[in-house]
Amino acid sequence: MSRRSSSSSSTTPADPSQPEGLGGLVEKVQACTVCAPSLPHSPRPVLRVSPTARLLIVGQAPGRRVHETGIPWNDPSGDLLRQWLGMTREQFYDVSRIAIVPTGLCYPGTVKGSDLPPRPECAPLWHPPLRAAMPDIGLILL
Repeated sequence: MSRRSSSSSSTTPADPSQPEGLGGLVEKVQACTVCAPSLPHSPRPVLRVSPTARLLIVGQAPGRRVHETGIPWNDPSGDLLRQWLGMTREQFYDVSRIAIVPTGLCYPGTVKGSDLPPRPECAPLWHPPLRAAMPDIGLILL
């Protein structure tokens, strides 16, 4: 995959004080290119959110397989997490009940065979407006 040039336009988050539907916010998140110059591939933010979700799962950052499929926790670590939670895939991916927003929304790449840590731009940029748009979250699993 190719790296995006630094001339890419950046997307900034919505002003949380402005009324905006969650759908519009998600569109902005998915179009985000803030960290593009630091990624070894094109950005592909991976998240699942709903205004009715009661549980928010926050992991580190998508891995290569999740980046390729666009499905969060779609790897062996997700299988183990679902087992620990006692949930089927169907229950886990019921976005009306469970939101998934990683700390870093895009796959950061690897170094020496290990995934890099999440990019530092994502959480402060996107988590506050996303959390504000999901008022029914009663539990956050980190």
